[in-house]
Amino acid sequence: MKINVKSLLKAVGAVFIPGCIALSSCTAEPDESNRFTFTGETIYDFLVNNDSAYSNFNYILQRSGQDRILSSYGEYTCFAPNNRAVMRYIDSLYNDKESVDDAGNLLHNGMTENSLEGLSDSLCEDIAMFHLLKTELTTTEMLTSTGATYRTLLGRYITAGASGSQILVNGNAPIDRTLCDYEVVNGIVHAVDRVIQRSNKLVARELQTDSVHFSIFYEALERTGLDKQLETQYKTLSAQAPASKDGYYIPTECKKGFTVFAETNDVFKANGINNFDDLVAKCKEWYGNAASGSRSMTSGWYDYFRNNNIEVDMSSDYTKQNNVVNMFVSYHILKTAVNANVLAFKNNTHTTHGCTGDAYDYYETMLPMTLIKAWKVTSEGDKIYLNRYVQNNTLTDGIETVGSAAMHQMVYKGVEVDVDSLKQPLNGYVYPIKDILLYDGKVPLGVLNERMRFDALTLLGETMDNGFRGAYVKDITALNSGKSAARVRFPIDYFDNVVVFNGNNTQLDMNLVADPGSKAYSLYKGDSFQGMGVFDFAIKLPPVPDGTYEMRINLDCMPHGTMLQLYIGDKPEIASMEPLSIPLDMRMAMDENDPAIKAMGFVRLDDESLHPEAYADRGLETDKIMRSHGFLRGPLSVRRQNESTDAFIVRFIPHQFRRILDTRQLRQQDYWLRLKTVLDDGNLERKFQIDYIEFVPIGVAQNQQYLEDWY
Repeated sequence: MKINVKSLLKAVGAVFIPGCIALSSCTAEPDESNRFTFTGETIYDFLVNNDSAYSNFNYILQRSGQDRILSSYGEYTCFAPNNRAVMRYIDSLYNDKESVDDAGNLLHNGMTENSLEGLSDSLCEDIAMFHLLKTELTTTEMLTSTGATYRTLLGRYITAGASGSQILVNGNAPIDRTLCDYEVVNGIVHAVDRVIQRSNKLVARELQTDSVHFSIFYEALERTGLDKQLETQYKTLSAQAPASKDGYYIPTECKKGFTVFAETNDVFKANGINNFDDLVAKCKEWYGNAASGSRSMTSGWYDYFRNNNIEVDMSSDYTKQNNVVNMFVSYHILKTAVNANVLAFKNNTHTTHGCTGDAYDYYETMLPMTLIKAWKVTSEGDKIYLNRYVQNNTLTDGIETVGSAAMHQMVYKGVEVDVDSLKQPLNGYVYPIKDILLYDGKVPLGVLNERMRFDALTLLGETMDNGFRGAYVKDITALNSGKSAARVRFPIDYFDNVVVFNGNNTQLDMNLVADPGSKAYSLYKGDSFQGMGVFDFAIKLPPVPDGTYEMRINLDCMPHGTMLQLYIGDKPEIASMEPLSIPLDMRMAMDENDPAIKAMGFVRLDDESLHPEAYADRGLETDKIMRSHGFLRGPLSVRRQNESTDAFIVRFIPHQFRRILDTRQLRQQDYWLRLKTVLDDGNLERKFQIDYIEFVPIGVAQNQQYLEDWY
């Protein structure tokens, strides 16, 4: 029987046993059987005992005070750069030609000399903390988590994953194949052959610096003045902090950031654009008819401008919001920092019962009232495409299938995102893209002419700016001084897209993604926006194109839930709101015999013996009964994490439903959804939950030829 020495040491306390260092080989598929060959050292002991290889990094740790952290009990991951890597990095800092004053004199990034001793204390702290995680991360996890990002002690993120035969951290620091997954008492050490690069530039400066790849795009960004709008780093919070609660983490700061999708010079040149003037001419072609003429693929497709009589400007004043160049650049920018792991978040997305496993999300851009769709395509190795357009998407000509290939012709493959070349400036992300990105007629009339399911947390950009979206429970527990935190509770002024009407009587929370290997709630993407109290607030809805839509919201069975009234209005003001349907009662047991569930017409589909007829047609007829009562089953693609049986797929069991709120004509403008509890029983623990919201064009929801798919 193998003894887990680390677990034994943790059980008896931090007992350090002197011994020799055992180095093990690290391959592309690490041998987990050798993970418990450590000798009782701490991370700091390991670095001291290998001083000839890591004395430079050890010096930086000592200057920053992180040596004390790595000598203490806990769970850390240390990416340890060797001496050669540290000295190479110091030389690059000191001779950095980008670090200059107004006269062009080198500033050496604040260093006093080209040596270890020349580093400032702040540089030492930044370098040290950027190489440390407050959780344990093995190479196995890195290799199986495509596009994953990890939060460092510096509060910024790194990526780590396979690149050919190597495992790269942030795309440039290879893990030493002779020393990785080295387990010590308080964590894991991975040796790296380079210092992990981090950028202290803001988004616009990052683009400006890389003139080899982005000179044309940057000039357009600068000429429009949009570069100045990308300088924000923090949002001021003034609301009283929520009361502390076991199991919750309460943030005290709110970072703000941006995401930029940018064509490289090579992409522009492949499309006949060799300089800024060429781009201006193309923008006139692309956007000149966006708001004029009849609404079609080639004219009048930009509903917001057309509805508000805003004419497209083709002058040389590129700073105007309605100028064609400004329109082009604005559509490339998201007002939130979305990391690669979350861009098309695949968590809790399954490949059972005909589901492809594809994942997608929609984001609002800086071009007023417009959306981009990000689609992760499983069949292409999880490549991400923007505005991929497939005919009849979310419709099917079969049961428990996405539909035949014949009805899903590819109209436009979409713009591929070059995730491998991702740039991570201080306040966001820059994704190089492999084709021209446009808000043209095919976006509102094709790409978005489908069932659009918006995860509630993608509507709350601050969850992404601050690294909560996609974070595991263990990540936020680490931020919470080691106290278990499966949820985050936010100050009521944390979100730009939320307005609270009754102060801290409303509690705004999110529940986090379950740790790998553990069970989770049956939720879309595995997380959700939720809260408690005598709540009364409004959340801003996404700006869908003009059309008639069936509006839906998820309904979760929660005995500890509440009854809430929903309203809609064009302003976050109570006076502008009108009620939607009757109050929504969440106080249901997960039992098909619950009176409220029976009234929907729902029956279980996970056991043939319970309802043979419904099982035989996979619920097709009972779906019609449920729809007549204003309800739909949950998506077939959502099941509880790490569960493989039908008993945990939300379509088959009484766990999560969809409530049809209304069918109404919407314009491409702001709408706000108000949620107000109608219970006044003094129970402040009653919960609301918004997992996702759906906008379904009437031509999809009530299609005469095809069935809306069940995914």
